[in-house]
Amino acid sequence: MLRKSVIMMALAAAFTMNVSAVQIEVPAGQPPMPGADASIPTNAYENYRHINEVAKQNAEDYSEFIKSQPMNPKSGMDKLYRERPGLAKALELANYSQSTVVLIHEGDKNIRLSVPNISFRGDTVESKSGNGPLYAVRSLSSFLVVGPPHGKALNKYAEEEGKYNYPGLQNASWKLMSNNARVMYTEFTPNDSKTTYGITYGGWVNTEDPYQDKSPEVVMSNYIIPSIESLSGLDTYSRVEHWGNFSYRVPKTAKLVSEAVENSQYDVRTYEDTGSKIRVVRTSILGEKRDGTVIKSSILSFLRKYNDLETPTQYAVVWNNGIAGSLIDSYKPKGESYLRHVVKDSVYFYSYRINYDESKTSYTHKQWRDMIEYVDFDDAVKLRKGPQWREDGSYKEKLESGPIFIPWYMEWVKLLNQ
Repeated sequence: MLRKSVIMMALAAAFTMNVSAVQIEVPAGQPPMPGADASIPTNAYENYRHINEVAKQNAEDYSEFIKSQPMNPKSGMDKLYRERPGLAKALELANYSQSTVVLIHEGDKNIRLSVPNISFRGDTVESKSGNGPLYAVRSLSSFLVVGPPHGKALNKYAEEEGKYNYPGLQNASWKLMSNNARVMYTEFTPNDSKTTYGITYGGWVNTEDPYQDKSPEVVMSNYIIPSIESLSGLDTYSRVEHWGNFSYRVPKTAKLVSEAVENSQYDVRTYEDTGSKIRVVRTSILGEKRDGTVIKSSILSFLRKYNDLETPTQYAVVWNNGIAGSLIDSYKPKGESYLRHVVKDSVYFYSYRINYDESKTSYTHKQWRDMIEYVDFDDAVKLRKGPQWREDGSYKEKLESGPIFIPWYMEWVKLLNQ
């Protein structure tokens, strides 16, 4: 048992192990960067498993609650929970440990960033600047807005502002507003681009929130800013494949080995490369078919199929040009790892799956994940017109009809778009 625990600790550490730490430099005469913490690893943003103590306790309580309930023989979930001890806790922790990834690759935009927060809803709002849309994402207690510069409205409220230097960025600045909510804005131009971006992250600090218990300036300075990177590097080792309205990336060295129809309903493209197998699966959206891109559906499907409760599996909602999908990342440094990204347009679900052994392939874990995150749709502008909910059922209805959840979020989006 001790040996097993040591192995699992080593696997968990592999997600964030790095010799360097976040180093945000401040030019002479500028105020310190709010929230900056040089003890946090530079690649901490790569770890989707941001689970706080409240989430751990909630998951433990939920597991005990499930065990105490009389079994309902008609319930498939009850049967599953009894057959697989630990599943209830793993599923609850997975719900809490989601992160959000944003990729923008339209026109002159070419950027990726991430934030250690769940995504309950996303909206695309046309920017009044005329330089492209603003992409907004909302969790329970925080929001993220990404797009062209949009921080003018914060000038009235900002209590602090300054400039900073970070590798890969130039002309970087920040503003911080601290009131009932704390809101931080950063503006920058990537070194390999002439395009300037703005990112706003805000919310309030609540140590009892299982989704987020860090202040926005801590998240901005130590997770969001270090995660900012150009997508142009993908071109050096991957290529774009097209499938009707859908496009995705595979390694430049991957070979398409088959195209087939499975079970009379799944169109499947299979690629192979040294140490890896890639399957891109397309199936029609029929009737009231459950939305497989909602992250909870993907999490449950994964845990049901693999019953792997101890490997440090990570989960994220990935937004490509405002279109949401769900990502599962089960990484074993010395074994077969698994990645899955599920997205949809108005006609099809697309399930992109990669099985690989990092010790046999020439690509790193991060390169595989960067490839699978990047997808696109020819009609993205049409697909993202309405709000995209990442919840379904009664919980979505509760949030949608609540007096606070939507108004608070949309008022901020409206203010930032002035």
